[in-house]
Formats: sequence, C-alpha cells, structure tokens
Amino acid sequence: MTLEPAIFQPIDKADKRRTAVEVYESLRESILSGDVKPGTILSQVEVARVFDVSRTPVREAMRMLQEGGLLVGEPNHRSRVVGFDPKDIEALYMKRVLLEALGVAITTRRMTPPLMVRLEETIRGLESEESHRDFECWRTLHRRLHQLIVSESGSSMTEDLAGLELRSARYQSANKGAHLPGWWQRGEAEHRSLFDAIAKGDAALAGELAARHLARTALELLAALAPEYDTARLRDSLHFAIAGARGVAVADGRR
Repeated sequence: MTLEPAIFQPIDKADKRRTAVEVYESLRESILSGDVKPGTILSQVEVARVFDVSRTPVREAMRMLQEGGLLVGEPNHRSRVVGFDPKDIEALYMKRVLLEALGVAITTRRMTPPLMVRLEETIRGLESEESHRDFECWRTLHRRLHQLIVSESGSSMTEDLAGLELRSARYQSANKGAHLPGWWQRGEAEHRSLFDAIAKGDAALAGELAARHLARTALELLAALAPEYDTARLRDSLHFAIAGARGVAVADGRR
C-alpha cells in the first residue's frame, strides 16, 4: 500500500528545526484517523517524496512514531504501521484505567471553579447535535474531556496519559463504523455521572467512574476486534484502579 499525497497538508520548510515535528504530527494524525491503514509500509524515500522534504527529518519523524508505538521498524529504511493487536489494546487500557482513575481522583481533590466551567462546557459540547453527527468533532471534545479530568495530577502523569489516549484513539476510530444509531448515548451518561461526582468533590466515586468508563470502552473494542480474547487482566486492572481511587479518598479524609 502506498501513501496518497492528497491526504497530507503541505509542510512549511522555512523553519528547518520544525520540519521533523511537522512530518511526525501529520503522519501521526493520518495513522490515528485511519487514513493511513494498519499494515501500511512506509519507506523513508516515499515519505520524503510525499512531503517534499529531505530524508533527515523523515528519519527523525519515523523514529518518534516508533517510540510512540505507531510504527515498527522494517529492513531497508522502512517502517510498518502497527496493526490491531488485542495485546496492545489490553496493555493501553490497563495503563489508562489505573493511571486515569488515580489522576481523576487527584484532580477532583484539587478542582477549581474555572476548571469546572471548562469541564461543563466540554460535556455540553459532547452532548450537542454537532458531535452526534460529526465523529471528528466528538473525538476532539472527548480528548479534551480526558485531558481536563486529569489536568491537576501533575505534568508527568498528564503527558503519559495524553500519549496513551492518542494511541488508543486509533482503535476507537477504526471501530466507529460499527456503532449503531445512538452509539454516543451510554458514553454521554457516563460522562455526565463522572462530571457530577467531580462537582460534588467525591474523589473515590469519580476515580471509580473513570476506571469503569475506560474499561467498558476497552471491553467493547476487544469484543469487536478480537472477540475470543481473554480480558481477565483488564478486569483485574479495573478492580485495582477502584481500590486505588478509594485509597486516595481515604488519605484525603485523614488530612
């Protein structure tokens, strides 16, 4: 499979230092959205030709994509877009369930009025007709929501979670065609319940709801993409995440 130049935006080569980053971001978005399909072989020569840049920034961009888990190296300066691996889905969501439950519990303890306003605006956006019609609009707002609910857990954790969310987003994009009419309804109810728990300052409940929301998403993805896969480890992660969120709340009560 070859790259289709029409799906990429022109690269501004005036700032040489940013060329590699721009190639990386363009390729990453195309992989996450599904425009560049799993299993696609990317050669440095072809990518350089499509973007009309030298191979040096392409080499750096593809290295960053490999570090992010979106590409695997192949012989002769080529890479392959990672396919839909149930083990990868499981590992991604096990990490997200555990880390995000903790991040939400911590953020709930540190909530501020301005952050609550941003959260509510995002929730309303997800509930809008525009989001129901446009998956890309929904995906942008959904990413923002998951960033906001862990935003007070520290820069290192928020960066780690943002990377995990980006990697898991490609599986949601690949599975979006399987959604039935009204596919957003259960997610909306979960988002609203999570918002209500955060608004009440209930860190334990907020962490638990975040963990259950992510675990449910992962289980649905695995059921669709690998129905025979054993999900016991994912369920174990959910139980540990709930216990961890409750531990944060208990520690808070002792202060």
